[in-house]
Amino acid sequence: MGKEQDTEHLEDDRLSFTVEEVVKELGVTPRTLHYYEEVGLVEPASRTAGGHRLYDHAGVEKLRRILRLKESLGYSLQEIKSILDHERVLDEIRASWHTQEMTEEERQQLLDESVRRIEEVLGNIDDKLKRLKTIRKGFSDRLQRIRDFQEQQVKS
Repeated sequence: MGKEQDTEHLEDDRLSFTVEEVVKELGVTPRTLHYYEEVGLVEPASRTAGGHRLYDHAGVEKLRRILRLKESLGYSLQEIKSILDHERVLDEIRASWHTQEMTEEERQQLLDESVRRIEEVLGNIDDKLKRLKTIRKGFSDRLQRIRDFQEQQVKS
């Protein structure tokens, strides 16, 4: 991923940042930002009169999260989109919990939906980790065979 720390130009009090500022901050290309917009991962906060995209702090943080998911867990953009959709719904549930009058049954339904969504995300992460462990074990076994062979060569 690009830089982990914020640069001073994105820490100021402005509400929006140009594509050039965002790509410099995150270490991605303008084409990457445009593609993420095309596939529905991000939306610019606004556009200039000339049609240039502008991102707000929340948009930059969302892009950071996308890059972390992509690089840390090796998620595809479709998998990332699914996670972001779950997070969006969980945020909506949280907001409705605090702002709407509900019956106990409705509150329980919201909790059940939250649990279901989080369990699905955790299940996907667990599946990814299992696949990575299998790959790691294959390399570890291979390394051990090479070391065993080296040891036999030294004894010969």
